[in-house]
Amino acid sequence: MQSRPTSELTDAQWRSVEPLFHEIRSSGPRRGRPAHSSRAVFEGIVWVLTTGSVWAKMPECYPDFRTCHRRFKLWFDAGLVQQAMSHLYGEEGLAMCAAMSARMQPWRAPAGRKAPRFPLAFSLRWPVART
Repeated sequence: MQSRPTSELTDAQWRSVEPLFHEIRSSGPRRGRPAHSSRAVFEGIVWVLTTGSVWAKMPECYPDFRTCHRRFKLWFDAGLVQQAMSHLYGEEGLAMCAAMSARMQPWRAPAGRKAPRFPLAFSLRWPVART
């Protein structure tokens, strides 16, 4: 299903990659704000990948850039973004992921602080999907 990259996914495109982003909810009562849909967040991620813009410049039609960036890091580290972009856009999608990977910098603790004991992904409520 390779087509020209755009940030707005068609229903058919989303249905083809939706199983990758299946969110597992906890069985207990949910607290805090309702989570944004995976589709809206992924469309925001695709917008950043296609435009090459910074996260803070995301248009207001997408969820907050911090939400999109946080999920992007989780999904990118798990390889889900690369799988979805490869499925949707083929080699061009993988090239966009490689360009983003080159822009990403590894996390370094500020002077005098230790690195976190556990990665952030373990403390979040939505574990990433295993493929």
